[in-house]
Amino acid sequence: MSIVKNKHSFKLISSSYKKESPISINKLEVRNIETENEDGSNINDSHKRSFLKVMGIAGIGLVASQVIPQKAEALIMGGTPSTSTIGVKNASNTKINPATEESLQTLLSGQGVTKLTTTLANSGTIITPGSGKKIRVYSNRFSLTADTASVSFRFTSGGTDHEKYVSPKTGGLYGANNHPNYIEGGVNQVLYCVISGTTNVQINVDYLEV
Repeated sequence: MSIVKNKHSFKLISSSYKKESPISINKLEVRNIETENEDGSNINDSHKRSFLKVMGIAGIGLVASQVIPQKAEALIMGGTPSTSTIGVKNASNTKINPATEESLQTLLSGQGVTKLTTTLANSGTIITPGSGKKIRVYSNRFSLTADTASVSFRFTSGGTDHEKYVSPKTGGLYGANNHPNYIEGGVNQVLYCVISGTTNVQINVDYLEV
């Protein structure tokens, strides 16, 4: 083996080294590497099988996505997966009904709130409690058919006003909503309205007798 000095980064090797190289350049043994694997199987067939597997998995995932989220949502919200019913649970993991306008009556003091509507043309009694009872007012609203000097509310005709509206106008809606608080009279005291002026006053009251 001889080495020739040169300024480039390569060497000359002997012909004997080339003959010993295990690399064969027999054209008859060259296979079409574009269409066959090392084991002789067709690459295109392998790609087809892989594609079909991927599509099968994707199809299963699509079907699962249509079912699982609905049941998962029901579980998270406290519902039953089989019926998709949504509910609310308290700290003890007990299902409860949320407070609404309809359920508020049974939540206040464990009793039912009575709703009363009446119309007065002059000062007079709105509610008379049962014997030995008191009136507990949660909400009081009114409207009137003509402008007037004042409208006020009190317990008994000679009591002190707990609500008074000066110069209310026709067509207006006035009043107070005291939920969950209330205004309470004494035993056997009526709820009374004082009207100063000529008008018809329609009154709506939410109350309990206690």
